[in-house]
Amino acid sequence: MAKKSVEAPPLGVAPRILIVRLSALGDTLMTTPIAQALRESFPNAHIGWVVESRCADVIEGNPYIDRVHRWDKTLSGLISVVREIRRESYEVALDVQGLLKSAVIPWLARIPYRVGFIDARENAFCLFTHPLPSPPPASFVSGRNLQLLEALGIPIDPSRHRLYFPLNDFNRQTARLKLASFGLEPKRFVVLAPATTRPQKHWLEERWSRLAERLCKDLEMPSVLLGGPSDKTLLERIAERCSTPLPIICDLSLKDAVAVIELASALVGPDSFPIHAALAVGTPAVALFGPNDPFRFKAESGITVLEHDLPCRPCRRRPTCGGAFTCMALITVDEVLEAVEKAVSQAKI
Repeated sequence: MAKKSVEAPPLGVAPRILIVRLSALGDTLMTTPIAQALRESFPNAHIGWVVESRCADVIEGNPYIDRVHRWDKTLSGLISVVREIRRESYEVALDVQGLLKSAVIPWLARIPYRVGFIDARENAFCLFTHPLPSPPPASFVSGRNLQLLEALGIPIDPSRHRLYFPLNDFNRQTARLKLASFGLEPKRFVVLAPATTRPQKHWLEERWSRLAERLCKDLEMPSVLLGGPSDKTLLERIAERCSTPLPIICDLSLKDAVAVIELASALVGPDSFPIHAALAVGTPAVALFGPNDPFRFKAESGITVLEHDLPCRPCRRRPTCGGAFTCMALITVDEVLEAVEKAVSQAKI
């Protein structure tokens, strides 16, 4: 039986607050506005964040956060991070992930007040001391993350509490050197980021190649393929199809790769981390959406959503098209090219 929601926990003037968002890269980045909102409401607070090690670069260096707790996803690592969190004497944990793995960490760490939404999956709400009513869908990119603070009576402003990705001069210099090795100049190229974690979110490989050709021919704008080491084979296939030079960058750290995005004129990608990163660093993004509903992005400036309505959308993780992925196939090179041209033009105004 679900617990009844109760009054917000006492926070005081200098609360010790733990944000719990373990993964994934894009979702972690979309949680960063709550750190800013918390810091503004509680300037003297001690704010920590527990995150999986592979996502820690998203928040390491964030000026609104005092302590980052990394979990390597092992059992011994869980024991270690729980002990580390206990030593910080947090008073309140904000579980914005809503899974058993996220709820169990503050529970094991004996944090007195554990807050999350009642619709947390895997019965994670059973470990909350303060299960809050589920909010309606929010039409801003940080969505439920800021709504959790709002439910606690903490002021939020989606127009001001924005995604934040911490970069430093070293990251930017590394990115500039990498781009220079390909003869690319800052703000004179487009990032193509084709890789995603699920096949139904992929755009057709040959269209990436065709888009790069058209960007070069029609807009006189060179492109670069950006991904991680595991994306190398995909990027190589796309580059091989292309009749114009199409450099591949897949050997940079996450922060250095985001610095490349910051230096670009625009970014094109499906529903994956790079479009969130572009939004965070102020680079115009053209986002290709198929199985997921992009309602959170439609009111955002700096991002153009391309999609085609179908009766089967959104199917999310359960496509019904037998592998045709028609929603992505309907997105044409012409409409992406037009969106890039418009985004770059508007950014120059």
